[in-house]
Amino acid sequence: MSLKSSQDSEIYKKYNLKVGLEIHFQLNTGRKLFCHCPIGLKSNVEGYEFIRKLRPTQSELGQVDPAAYFEFQKGTIINYISPLEYTCLVEADEEPPHDICEDAIKVALKVARYLKALIIDEIHVMRKIVIDGSNTTGFQRTAIIGLGGEIYVKNINKKVPIQSICLEEEAARLIERKGNSVKYYLDRLGIPLIEISTAPVINTPEEAIEVATALCRVVTATGLRRRGIGTIRQDINISVLGGEPVEIKGVQKLPQLAKVIRFEFKRQLGLIELAKELQRRGITENDIINSCIIDATDIFKDSECKIIRRVIRSGGKVYAIKLKGFGGLIGKEIAENHRLGKEFSERVRFWSGLGGIFHSDELPAYGISMDEIKRLVRMLDMDEKYDAFIIVAGSENQVRVAIEKIIERAIEALKGVPSETRGAREDGSTFYMRPRPGMARMYPETDIPPIYISKELIKEIDENPLPDPEEVISNLISQYNLNRELALKIYDSDYFDLFKRLASIVKKIDYKYLASLLTDRLSELESEGIDTSLIDDKMLYEVIKAVENGLIEKEAILEVLKYSIKNNVSILDSINALSLKLIKDYKVIEDEVISLLNNRQDLRSLPKEILRKRLIGIMMSKYKGRVDPKRVVSIVDKAISKYI
Repeated sequence: MSLKSSQDSEIYKKYNLKVGLEIHFQLNTGRKLFCHCPIGLKSNVEGYEFIRKLRPTQSELGQVDPAAYFEFQKGTIINYISPLEYTCLVEADEEPPHDICEDAIKVALKVARYLKALIIDEIHVMRKIVIDGSNTTGFQRTAIIGLGGEIYVKNINKKVPIQSICLEEEAARLIERKGNSVKYYLDRLGIPLIEISTAPVINTPEEAIEVATALCRVVTATGLRRRGIGTIRQDINISVLGGEPVEIKGVQKLPQLAKVIRFEFKRQLGLIELAKELQRRGITENDIINSCIIDATDIFKDSECKIIRRVIRSGGKVYAIKLKGFGGLIGKEIAENHRLGKEFSERVRFWSGLGGIFHSDELPAYGISMDEIKRLVRMLDMDEKYDAFIIVAGSENQVRVAIEKIIERAIEALKGVPSETRGAREDGSTFYMRPRPGMARMYPETDIPPIYISKELIKEIDENPLPDPEEVISNLISQYNLNRELALKIYDSDYFDLFKRLASIVKKIDYKYLASLLTDRLSELESEGIDTSLIDDKMLYEVIKAVENGLIEKEAILEVLKYSIKNNVSILDSINALSLKLIKDYKVIEDEVISLLNNRQDLRSLPKEILRKRLIGIMMSKYKGRVDPKRVVSIVDKAISKYI
């Protein structure tokens, strides 16, 4: 199936692409959701440490959530680091949660009211089982605030139904993962999150970006949305051709959102085509359940494959399984750089802890010889063109689990797209994380009483409603004389609040330049390999103040920031190191321009306009950031006028 024009909305419509978004926004409420610790993140990972190992529990009906059981099967040891500045005994799960943050409730209510959602009568905090280690309790506290509602997205002329608005606590920060050990930092744990879930009515990647942007603008209008990398997280539910939905977690940037949807669209269509081919070949579930499995250790005892040789020497086993009718399909690309073999490998890696698999479509390779393959084919009694095999090597227990998961994934391949939870990579590709959670995942939080939503509280919210984002953007345009494009950029950026603070103090820098600096010009540094996430509000405030105090010209701002990040020094130290202090006596500039005119024959022979540009370029290149460009232009024009 050709997907060369996969960005065309008609193709998405033809294959019935359906996308629903779950967007999480961190709130800057001044305190965490269930304790009174301040909100903030530390740059240095330090604090007191403790170790935990979490286990799943049964629901009231005796059920165990499959996603929780999956994490438990890994046997993960969790190391926690807790900074005293931003944590207390609540984060360590050594003390019951405090009363829920009222400001967070009010923000969620304002958003729910704006989206025309049905406000619930009582807030009941629930426990959502999460035992990957990101919550010390083994669950995430979450509460529904509103149900239903809608948002009109002007750019696509579409009303998008809202399913729910919730308040949740943010998870801990993953610092390190080594084998079955993980390390989390607890500074982020407990920050209030507002989660907005849409109905699966989004039909293109471009629509998804527009909907996400519109919802982000609504939360921004509260004035309490946190800014910066990682403060917004987008989860996606996506299906094609009416198939099983796949949940994709951890999308942090809008461009990444579109990439993930495009990749997953292709992957799911590829899996559907693969299932049709298996059906054409007449493969049944029984064929897979009754697959031939052999102990192939003897075949590979003298193998040149380093991985297999190392396993056998350590007392491990090598097993092979025949998959009837899978010949040529395991190595077939179903999306860009993505094959069914990778999906088998992901399952094996996550469930058994093995590094991966070897399969017949990629062999001979990795030191596995043609002779070893032929011996394996004979023992498995397989048709080389029609059938396929997968090899796994590890301890007996690892191999047993790996074979079980290979059979499970092969059966799913007959049906098309398995319903599962996948993670998102920066390039847009996705990877297997765990099974989809079941109904047993949620149960009531017994340490927090229900919170009644009074008529007085609703009245207070209605008397101070959420401002329409369009009104805020219009005020930006009129108050700061910005064009609409620039106003939208600054409103959607992480620097909206900082822009307003800086705009109140600047005199030498106009508002347009300031807005452009915080949006377009900072991104120029990224193309030079500078990590702009390291440029915080304090640095920007100090470099702007340096311009206002006459230390540097505004043209030097990017150079100062770049030097500061590269060398991890203060703004003032950067200015001194770069020798960027302003030229006070412009007589130096005048004398240098005259000297160039008198002594450079190559310049004197140039036409007037070219000469003017060349002289301005020479002086600005030499004194960039230290002189006022307007003064330099004036000096050059005056000198040329006298010379000619």
